[in-house]
Amino acid sequence: MKVAYTPIDIEFDSSTVDKVQLLSFIKNNYVKDLEYTSKLAPIVVRHKVNDWRSKADIFGKDVGYKLSDNYKLYYAPGIEETFPTIVKLLDQLPYKQLIGACFNLHQNPLYPHQDENDTNMPQTPERYNVLLTEHFGQDSFFVAKTRTSEKVYPTILKEAPVYSFDNRNFYHGADPVLDNRVILVCSGILDDERHKELIRRSSEKYKNYVIKF
Repeated sequence: MKVAYTPIDIEFDSSTVDKVQLLSFIKNNYVKDLEYTSKLAPIVVRHKVNDWRSKADIFGKDVGYKLSDNYKLYYAPGIEETFPTIVKLLDQLPYKQLIGACFNLHQNPLYPHQDENDTNMPQTPERYNVLLTEHFGQDSFFVAKTRTSEKVYPTILKEAPVYSFDNRNFYHGADPVLDNRVILVCSGILDDERHKELIRRSSEKYKNYVIKF
């Protein structure tokens, strides 16, 4: 059996994130020309951005799952000042290079799917997200063995709002939609050793909340 979901043993207090400022930032900065079930507001990428609300400017310039020769992070205006604990959290995730991160405000059900796969084929689970709002223990995010199999809802813990899931072998989604539920979606090139150790430690510490298929 493989781990499909595990809480992650990284300390982060979601109460340090001002929810009024969070929702205001998303309202004013989500990507306008993106057809998706959520409002996505990018907060950091590794290339210069002219228009943070442009799909082409945010998603069309990165080199994908490759190391950049001139690696530098560019934060959206106001992020470092308004959300310093999120910036600190991103520094703790086990990436060689962070590709980007977005605030994700659910608007419509997201049915079972897989995102773009990391071509470096890291150990799974390989995707890292963070629940930023007070929706702990409420069913929304799910994992599934196949596209048509039963949805399994993990318990996202207040004391461990960072979680990892397997995007390569299994499926995930979000349904039902909860009012003003926001997650931080992260993407990057993983440091294999740091990543493996974090998954090992986390899945042991939170073994009662791990989901395997």
